[in-house]
Order: sequence, then structure tokens, then C-alpha cells
Amino acid sequence: MLEGNYGEAGKRGAGILVGANCEGRAVCTLQFRAVEKGYEKSVISENLVSLVLHVGMRYCPWCGRDLERWYDAVADALYRSDLKITY
Repeated sequence: MLEGNYGEAGKRGAGILVGANCEGRAVCTLQFRAVEKGYEKSVISENLVSLVLHVGMRYCPWCGRDLERWYDAVADALYRSDLKITY
């Protein structure tokens, strides 16, 4: 399930991002998108709308595995900077 959601990142709905924190440790994030990446500016609303939401994950919601320990050695290879929201 985690691998499948990793492949969905950037698309409308839920996806998983993997990266590393400032200490180089693996960090997993559950990302929710209202619209696919690149279509954010097409949303017109008179009200504030969250188009992308990030929620940090420590454990896999499907199997309970410690994600930092599991992905630590490969976090850099799985990082996709184009999907990370920057402020």
C-alpha cells in the first residue's frame, strides 16, 4: 500500500513522499492534493481553500513499520523535489 501511494504523489488524492530531514534521517509525508500538480492556479474560489496538505508519518498506517528505520538507507534515492511544497 505504501509503495502504491508513493506512486500516486503529485496526483489528485493521497500520495506518499519520502525524503531526508536536516540530520539526513528518512522522513515520510502523507500528501493530499485537491487537484493534480500543475493545476493549482486553475482553482478559482472566493474562500480560502487548501489545495495541498502534508502530514508527517512516523509509522506505516498499513503495517505499523517504523518508516525512518525502514527507509533511512534509501531516502535520498526516493526523494522527489518537484513534489515537495515550498513556502
